[in-house]
Amino acid sequence: MEEWLTDKRIGTQTGLLLVLVLIVIIFAAIGVIGSQPIGPITFFMVLLIVIALPLIGLLAYELFGLARSAYALDRNMLTIDWGPIRQVVPTDAIQRILLGTEVTGNITRFRGWRWPGLMHGQGEVPDVGLTLFYAPASLKNQLIVVTPTIAYAIAPADPAGFIESIKARYELGPTQAVTQTTQHPPLFDWPLWRDRLALGFGALAVVMVLGLFAFVCFRFPDLPARLPLHYSVEGLADRVGPASDVFILPLIGLLALLVNVMFGAVAYTRERMASYVVWGGTLLVQLLLWVSAINLLRA
Repeated sequence: MEEWLTDKRIGTQTGLLLVLVLIVIIFAAIGVIGSQPIGPITFFMVLLIVIALPLIGLLAYELFGLARSAYALDRNMLTIDWGPIRQVVPTDAIQRILLGTEVTGNITRFRGWRWPGLMHGQGEVPDVGLTLFYAPASLKNQLIVVTPTIAYAIAPADPAGFIESIKARYELGPTQAVTQTTQHPPLFDWPLWRDRLALGFGALAVVMVLGLFAFVCFRFPDLPARLPLHYSVEGLADRVGPASDVFILPLIGLLALLVNVMFGAVAYTRERMASYVVWGGTLLVQLLLWVSAINLLRA
């Protein structure tokens, strides 16, 4: 099988630059948090960090895919590798190869990642239809491999040589039947990713945790230095502590979220309803923490 390498330099450099920018943003936000009194700015800086960290993870995954990008070709099939994903395309299923410069109009409904030197995702190419992009290059430097069911956008370092090679193998014909398939880790097919109820539980819990943290941050500048943290049955304060102790409430909410997400995910593989109960319990915990925070700060 003949392997066709890709030019990863521009995409890798751009991706690393984006990661570096996010790291700088995180450290800058930490610096602001450390230099400013607790208040609304604290929440916004923490929110910035919460957004930046997963973005770094996603960028790292894309850079891993780019680093592992390659194409291989023989008489029977074209294989497209991108990180843990492999697309297998039978040679005899290829109807035509379209140059990126021949595409008229704009790509629509694109979902995925796109920056200089990288285009990974899926979208609608005019006069082609649904296309999967595994290309370390912009559209003008891509080749669109069209099959009856779907198209693939690739960018070998030597596009002219690739086209000649695939033409030669197409004329020779296949020596065995190959099925057009997508190969990826089983985790990608986990039903949880398509379970709207489960995702809704998770999203709502995250919003409630962040909302509670925001509520405490916005109210904190108006709090006294020491705050009643517990009341006796007679309604008298029997425990007083520093106002910063109120942040224990959103911390408990965060820990409950993390633990219940983990246990719920484990339960999901065996009994889906049990996971819903666990995640529903997470929302109940968040609600109780909200009630506690409102009563505490109101008092």
